[in-house]
Amino acid sequence: MPKATFFNLNEAKKARLMRAAQHEFSRAPLPEVSVSAIVADAQIPRGSFYQYFEDKEDLYFYYLGTLVNNMEQHLLNLIKETKGDLFVSMSRFFDYAVEEVIEGPNADIFKNDVATNFQHAQNSNRFGKDRANYPFFKAMRDTEDEINQSVDQTKLRVTNSVELKELQRLIFMVLVHTIGHYFHSQKTDSPENLADVKAEFSMTLDWLANGALKSKKELG
Repeated sequence: MPKATFFNLNEAKKARLMRAAQHEFSRAPLPEVSVSAIVADAQIPRGSFYQYFEDKEDLYFYYLGTLVNNMEQHLLNLIKETKGDLFVSMSRFFDYAVEEVIEGPNADIFKNDVATNFQHAQNSNRFGKDRANYPFFKAMRDTEDEINQSVDQTKLRVTNSVELKELQRLIFMVLVHTIGHYFHSQKTDSPENLADVKAEFSMTLDWLANGALKSKKELG
């Protein structure tokens, strides 16, 4: 996790380092990221980098953690605004996620296969020791707990928090798959557009909310 020396930096220097991280993480997947490029862009000595972070994985998780935590906080706000309606909140959240992940200033970071980058970082010997205490995961757990407490479970066919978490996991799997499919399609001869992406997620979310089987009335 970031060292105390990083948090003691003035805001201008922190911002410069984060901009350099954004540029390099946008340029390449994590295994190909260059610390030399980051320090050159941030205009700091290479030795200073290691006074702030253990390695590039450490910086990656800190930077990505700020993005993910901001997104989770947005979802929490939506759930509170909709009085705990999970499905309405997720529908609105998807529009926000599209703006952030596909169209936002960090789009190339997400496009550079975040899932693979996660796996690479988690497999590092240094990171494996710190995972349970890493601020990124702790903040995620705290926000997820608050989200669970804010969801109106009376509207759902769940009986406990374990089932609620499983339902949320399914919805997020659909969200990640839908966006991942969009990125993949951009490399093909038939790229999806954003309207296709939103329609696909809306359809699948409706299946989860209402079932894929036709009602007796629909069947005639």
